[in-house]
Amino acid sequence: MDPMSNSTPIFSGEFSHALDAKNRVTVPSRWRNTDADEFFLIADRSGAFVRVMPPSQFRSVGEKLASNPAITPKDRSVFLRHFYSRSQQVVVDKQGRLLVPEEFGKKLALDGEVVLVGTHETFELWNPKAWAEIKKDETSTFDRVADLVGL
Repeated sequence: MDPMSNSTPIFSGEFSHALDAKNRVTVPSRWRNTDADEFFLIADRSGAFVRVMPPSQFRSVGEKLASNPAITPKDRSVFLRHFYSRSQQVVVDKQGRLLVPEEFGKKLALDGEVVLVGTHETFELWNPKAWAEIKKDETSTFDRVADLVGL
């Protein structure tokens, strides 16, 4: 057995897939561990995309919150209330599709084609036009940071 088979995949690459009539999108097979992978979805605060997190990353948000002494108990409580109420838990079906909740689809104009963008420990769902615009806008930042890390 491959020792990496039970670990969370590294989400890399960019994929265009169509949402089907039931608002489901296929998750690339290399981004899945099993036929019933679980993910948590939350619309990014910018309103531009949906962040898709495996359970380990979703849990780590609470762990980071609990270990940050700069966050007061009241602020922690408020954040947790909003973070969890804005999140949706989904399970990938046997065909490798995840359901995009209707409210996310409407809010972020996710219909027809969507772009799945790998971001290392999570991935994002974008409207193709919004993704093309932000990708173009962020190229100079990518190039500058790539120079700093020697790529």
